Amino acid sequence: MKKYMMIMAALFVTLTMGAQEVKGSLDVLKGQSRLNVVEDWSRLKICDMDRAAWVKYRNSEQPDYDAEKELAEELQPRLREDMLPEANSKLNKKRIYLTQEPELKYTLVIAPLAIDKKGNQLVKCIVRETATGKEVASFKVDGDGGVFGSMSNLWGDGFRSSGKKLGKLLLKVMTGR
Repeated sequence: MKKYMMIMAALFVTLTMGAQEVKGSLDVLKGQSRLNVVEDWSRLKICDMDRAAWVKYRNSEQPDYDAEKELAEELQPRLREDMLPEANSKLNKKRIYLTQEPELKYTLVIAPLAIDKKGNQLVKCIVRETATGKEVASFKVDGDGGVFGSMSNLWGDGFRSSGKKLGKLLLKVMTGR
């Protein structure tokens, strides 16, 4: 009996650690096979600075480098290049896809909120009815950045980590398992 209780306690801790707090209900996604994806960078804080402050800081830190260009061409694309493929790698096993098709019934808005210099991040995900824009549910996913490499590599590590967690959550919701 004692072993049984220990196993149950360990299982409970494991399940609750991976759980995401969801506001609203993701039940509307059950049975959906595709989800439109839109990025929203408007709330991003990099190292606790808004975009303009970070660009100014980064330009002063590396005057020979264009921080605005780095952000637009190297860092932000990591969401599309790393997070979405990682999430899709989990979802594709059940023929579910995150895609850019604005005619789909539901849209997933991916809004990075905070990213530090190691790529650790917090991303808010909002599910909306595409036609009306009505918010159905929202939740946050955190990603673990890296240790070594360029800022772009570290952001990629963070987005891959977030993508894995997003894919697992959506797979569970969309397949009902």
